[in-house]
Amino acid sequence: MKNLRAAIIAIVLALMLALVIFPDRYIASVSYGLRLFALTVLPALFPFFFFSKILTSLDIASSLEKPFRKPVKLLFNAPPVGGYILIISLLSGYPIGAKLVADCYKMGILTESQAKNISVFTSTSGPLFIVGSVGISMMGNKTAGFVILLSHYLATVINGLILVKRGCGGKELALPKKIVSFENLLGDSLLSGIVSVAIVGGYIAIFSMLADVFYDFKILSAFSGLLRLVKVPAALADAVAVAFVEITRGCQALSKSGFALRTVVPPAAALISFGGLSVTLQSLTFLSECKIKPLFYLKCKFSQGIITFFVATLLALIFL
Repeated sequence: MKNLRAAIIAIVLALMLALVIFPDRYIASVSYGLRLFALTVLPALFPFFFFSKILTSLDIASSLEKPFRKPVKLLFNAPPVGGYILIISLLSGYPIGAKLVADCYKMGILTESQAKNISVFTSTSGPLFIVGSVGISMMGNKTAGFVILLSHYLATVINGLILVKRGCGGKELALPKKIVSFENLLGDSLLSGIVSVAIVGGYIAIFSMLADVFYDFKILSAFSGLLRLVKVPAALADAVAVAFVEITRGCQALSKSGFALRTVVPPAAALISFGGLSVTLQSLTFLSECKIKPLFYLKCKFSQGIITFFVATLLALIFL
């Protein structure tokens, strides 16, 4: 633990020193991340944070109990609220699923083991980012966006079927009927949404800077060099390296790599499923409240990324 603490302190001091020595370079990186957040992420995520908090506080899980009870129990050994979290996550994207798992755990709707199980199959990106930002804006092809979206969703379900623990679902808890008063509902939901979206924005800004720091100090070059050793083309390897740090910039780099969509779509889909370091830490900020360990989450996301790659490769051959 002492060695880890010392390593973190050394890294943070090095990053602060880089800011002092090259302020123009890295302030511009942070500004780019904040613009990216303000123009594309904030308008898409904040309403979902706000409305999902209202729905969770109003106990919508009770209304969805009957239609979701059998499917999520059969497929994932999860209580009905798992279906609600999955649907909202599929519609809104990272890190809504992780936040809802944490909300339900804190409100006593989920046990620790149930929260862990549900986190396996409710960590997804959303259609606005995948089809709109990546497919249409970056790749200029709506079909490519839908291929990534479908492969991402299918892999999420397959990953859940493989990794959920069948024997530790835990006792199904009674859902609380009155969680928050109507007088405080809007204010509490607004505050929760602001705090949550501010966390996301902070991660995007910091990791936008880190991507450039890693590039300048040849860390990303070393990683892309390893990919070149297994015959991955240089432009593709560089884009994949960036995506491991910040997925939005990585998808942009993939779309500009000059390769055909059949080549670009599978790694883009896999990296979106993995999420990159920025999305990973966003999700872990919430999931840590459920005592979910980082290594467990990383294992799930790595597995999901691999499955997505193979599904996307097959779909790309068919549709692109």
